[in-house]
Formats: sequence, structure tokens, C-alpha cells
Amino acid sequence: MYRKKLWTGILSAVILWGAAGLAQPAEAASNNAIKVVVDGKEISLSTAPQIVKGRLMVPYSNVVTGMGGKVSWDAKTKTVKAVKDKNTVTYTVGSATAYINDQKKQLESAPVSINNTTFVPLRALAQSFGMWVKWDNAKKQVTIASKLTVQTKTGPLTLNKVPERIATLSSSDTEIVAALGGNIVGRSTALGKVYPPEAALIPEIGSAHGINFETLATLKADLVIGSPSLQPQTATLEKLGAKVLLNSHNDFKEIQNSIRLYGEVLGKEEEAAKLIKRMDEQLKQITASQPAKKPKALILYGATGSFVVALPSSYPGNFLDLAGGENVAAKFPKMDTMPQYAEFSMERIVAADPDVIYLITHGDPAEVKASFKKELESNPAWKNLGAVKSDQFEVLPNDLFAANPGLRAPEAITALNKLLLQAK
Repeated sequence: MYRKKLWTGILSAVILWGAAGLAQPAEAASNNAIKVVVDGKEISLSTAPQIVKGRLMVPYSNVVTGMGGKVSWDAKTKTVKAVKDKNTVTYTVGSATAYINDQKKQLESAPVSINNTTFVPLRALAQSFGMWVKWDNAKKQVTIASKLTVQTKTGPLTLNKVPERIATLSSSDTEIVAALGGNIVGRSTALGKVYPPEAALIPEIGSAHGINFETLATLKADLVIGSPSLQPQTATLEKLGAKVLLNSHNDFKEIQNSIRLYGEVLGKEEEAAKLIKRMDEQLKQITASQPAKKPKALILYGATGSFVVALPSSYPGNFLDLAGGENVAAKFPKMDTMPQYAEFSMERIVAADPDVIYLITHGDPAEVKASFKKELESNPAWKNLGAVKSDQFEVLPNDLFAANPGLRAPEAITALNKLLLQAK
């Protein structure tokens, strides 16, 4: 099982609005400075929140009770216990080790006792009960929610707790969820390399084209992430006890939207924002180096005899545009079954006369290139194309193009950009 810690024990840096000017490691915030709201109701705090070493700490008794839980205190061991629904969380004053249902978890900030009141890290406490935590800097307000409704490609989805066991049915979703720290218990069947590499140990459950329901049932996933094409199977997936999030991303911005969405679902908005910022910075570097004149490019997906043509609305087509190329298939009619692609038409390709031709395949790149070269030599229609005359056809890296690369989109765009800059 691949798992990254879901615990941070801190709020985002914006919550530290008053921390920099504090003279002591722990100092009471103004009674009116920070509000804590649970499911729309403000919690009455007996003692003001404390900022301890840059982290917001709250009196555990008030907050746990406000979340609908029960609390207890063992003075001898300086241990506090919080119970809500089926979850039991135990903290010890001065220790960064906590226990959730007897499983050890490390906190980034240990509970403290100040003036006979025990304070615990707010985000860690709320997330241990599967609740979402958000900070409103304008209102100086922390909002804790036991439910979350998000908008998906097929409509609103309401979650009753932060997902703890996630199954992904696309490689790009696997990589995004892993980068956000989600606990992935099942992933899509790999067609090549697995990203991240450590996810190779996660059980395979098929793909959107065919789910292994038997394996999936054993994994006890509480959230399944798949494409909108799985909508007819939603009821079957829900019978396994999972919520179903249907989503897709066909271009750079949509990939970033997916990162943002999954960050919200996992209570990892800050981590999502960092990933998106990094992608933007990488793209900015790529777009700073563009061909003086955009080469006319054709992107073929598949194998000789069964090619389809990537349109600008597809992820390869979008990457081509961002890399500095002109897609000759921009006005080709889209397919009904694959609306981001067009059917292969020799007549249209000859009329478009591309400067470069790029191939995407799941097969061995060298074999595909050799096979395509034979096709060029045996089919007179190809010979008059500018790309063929100048020997400008390449097989794109299949680990970046055979499936949507998700987080690695900047790498894919970089690969195209380098080829376009080399075009004759």
C-alpha cells in the first residue's frame, strides 16, 4: 500500500498573520482575533487560541465538544483523549506522537499546557476526525466542516469525510493524488512505467475501459476517482462502499484544475497550490524559448493502419500549442467517440502539408518509427509532404504522451518544444 502522511498539524502560512511580532514562543491571540467555526456554528472558547512556534493551537476540550466529540483527561500521564463516532485520538502534552485508533502518527507540533489548559494543533485534530479545515484570512476565521460538496464533471458530489482509502482509474490521477499525500489503495493498470515509482506496489484495478471489481472490492476504498465515461457504473461502484468522483483533464489548465479539486477533497489546498505554482513556473520557462516561426505539425496517435489525429482540444494538441507549434488538424472534424481526436484522412493531411509529424504510441518507439517509415516509402501520397521530404518525423516519448502525464505535463511540453526548435 502506498501512503504518504495526511497529517501536517499546521494551518497554511496565512494564519500566522500575528506570529511574527510575538515576543514569546507562546502568546495568547486576541479573543476576537481568531474564530473557530464548526459546520456553520462558532465555538465558544474558554481560552483564546495560542500561536506556538508559528502554529495555531486551540483548547482541545472546547473544540472537540464543538465537533460533536467527547473528551477526557488523565492528569497522571498528561494524556488527553478525544472520541468522535468510531475514531479515538490520543495526545500527550509535550509529545509529538499521537495515536488515532491505536495507530501512531507524528505531529509537527506537540500539545502544550498553558495556565492549566491543554492546547492541541487544530488542523491535526480536525483531520483526525475526517473533517476539512479552511482558513479565511479576511475574517480571521477557521472553518471546520464535516461535509464537503465539490463540483465534478458530472455534477456536485458530497463527501461525508476526508477520504482515507483512494482508488484511481487513470495514471495521471494516481500521480496527482500521490503528490498531494493521499493514501492510494488501488491504481489503474499500467501500460508502461508507473509514476511515482513507489506506486508500483499498489494493487492494479484495471482502468476506465475495464474495472477489476473483484480486486477493487477487497481494497475497501472510500473514494474512487475515474473518468466521466464511468457514469453508468457509478451505482455498482457505490455498492462497494465508495464515493465516486468522475473527472477528466484534457489540457494543461484542466490538469491544474484537477490538482486543485483533489487538493480540496483531501484537505490539501496548500500542497495543491504549490504544485500548480511549480507547473506555472516551468511553463513560463518553456514559453520563453519558442520557434521564431511556428512549424506546422501533425500529431498521430496509435499505430500504422489505425492512427487518429490529435486535435488542439486533446492534451497532445494543447501541449503542441504551448510548445510553440501550429496544429494542422485544427479544423479537422472531431470523432464522435473521441471528440479530442479526428479520424485519419490522407486527403486532409496532404492538403495541410505539415512541416513535422509526431507519433504517439504504446509500442516500442524504434519499431513504430521503422514501421511508419515503411508506410511512407510504400504510399506515394506521403512522399510530397514537406515533413517527409525533410525527414521530419519523430516518435514522442511514450511515458509522457501515451497517457496523459498529469503533473509531468511541463516535461511533455519541453520535449515538444525541443523538437520544434530543431525543425528544419
